[in-house]
Order: sequence, then structure tokens, then C-alpha cells
Amino acid sequence: MNIKIITFNIRYDKPDPDNQDWRIRRDAIAALIQEYRPDIIGTQEGKAHQILDLHRRLPNYQSIGGDRTGTGTGEYCAIFYNKDRLISLDSGDFFLSDTPDIAGSITPEWGNPVPRMASWAVFGVAQDTKTITCFNTHLDYNSALARELGATLIRDRMIHHNRDHTYLFLTGDFNAEPDSLPREILSESSANYITLQDALAGVELEKQRSIHRFTGEAFAAVDTIYYDSRLRRDTVTVDDRKWQGVLPSDHFPIIANFVDD
Repeated sequence: MNIKIITFNIRYDKPDPDNQDWRIRRDAIAALIQEYRPDIIGTQEGKAHQILDLHRRLPNYQSIGGDRTGTGTGEYCAIFYNKDRLISLDSGDFFLSDTPDIAGSITPEWGNPVPRMASWAVFGVAQDTKTITCFNTHLDYNSALARELGATLIRDRMIHHNRDHTYLFLTGDFNAEPDSLPREILSESSANYITLQDALAGVELEKQRSIHRFTGEAFAAVDTIYYDSRLRRDTVTVDDRKWQGVLPSDHFPIIANFVDD
């Protein structure tokens, strides 16, 4: 199996001024995706009209996932997938709170001011007997406790998938640096011997940085892809280029390719 994955905080449509405006950036994002031709793209912050805009520009892709409010009006953690190679077998959302199955739920003690969530999907792969299970999230920016408890909840949900039949991935904007507790939680070994590895592990920290707030100069390594340790990371890139003359988002996308030897 060979699988290419992108994680990409596409920046919600605020709207922003000049070349930072979504109406300019959406074509740049589509051009980047068309160039890399990934199998899966874990997106963060997109709202319903932004997801639709990308679908119009990317006819080979479908997506799954609801929004963080449960009303269709909030930000999504949408997972796009190449429907020419993958088929969605199962999918769902859960919310990062003490009541994860209640849409839009918040636990006040966690300290996050807005709902947080994760979307997931199981994909069948053309000409392969093993499936892929991908989770996608955007952890809270305000509360360290919310990030830690959210990471624990995601980790607990992931380990219930049957490791004999699927490979696990997690894409996301974690709002946390590689050596932080939430990131350590995600890479701990689990009871069923599933271990996730950071696709950027081993890359110089300065080159892992992804958030740049439209300056082009990244200052924090908060985005990454976690992958099943039974796979090998072949390549990984933090793409800091302009596309069609503009920066496609205030985060650089992370692109990685994985193989099972």
C-alpha cells in the first residue's frame, strides 16, 4: 500500500483583506491539491461554503464530516478523499467534551471557549485488502487542559478500531508543539499495541514550523500527521511556497507519503 496524505488548516473565511481573502486563496488551495494529488486531505477551519468551493474545483474528491456546532454553520474538520482510489465505508464525528456524542457540546471545566471536535472515516483502498482509518481534529488554542483531554479522547477512540484490518492516521492542527503533553499523549503506546508516530519526527524543528499568519515566516510547529507505526514514512514536506502568487493559508500544509513494506 502507498498512501499520500495532507493536513491543512485552510483558514476560515473571516473575511481577510487583499490576497488573504478566501475568494483569492481558494484557487491557490485547489492548485496545490491538484499538484500533489493526495489520497486524503485532513482540513481544519473550513466553513460550509468553503468546503463547497473546494468541491467545485476538485471534482475527483468527496468529503465527510460535520461542523463543530452540529448546526452546519460552524467550522468543519472535513476529510477529503480521492474517490477514484478510495471508497468511504464508515464515518462519524465526536466532540471533545465529557459528552462526546452530543453535537456542539462543551465541558466548562475543560476551559475551551468554543466546541471542539474530531471527524473520522474508514476507507477501502482500490486493489488492497486492508482499510485506512483517518481521524482529523483541531485542538483548542486557549486551554492547555482542553488540548490534553481532547488528545486523550481522540487516542481512546482510535484504539477501538480493529488493528488487524486497518491502518490508522490522525491529521490535525494541534495548537501544541511537538514536545508538549498533548502531542506526547497521541504518540503513547496503547493497550492493543497501536503506536502512532509523528510524520515530522526527525525533521529539524525549525523546518517543522507551519503557522505563519500570512507572513510566510513560520514560528510554531502545530500541524502534523500521525501515522500507524506498522507503516513507513517515505517522504514528508512542509510546503511553504506561494501558489498562483499567493499564500494559500496562514498555515503551511504538511504532505507525507506512507508505504507498507
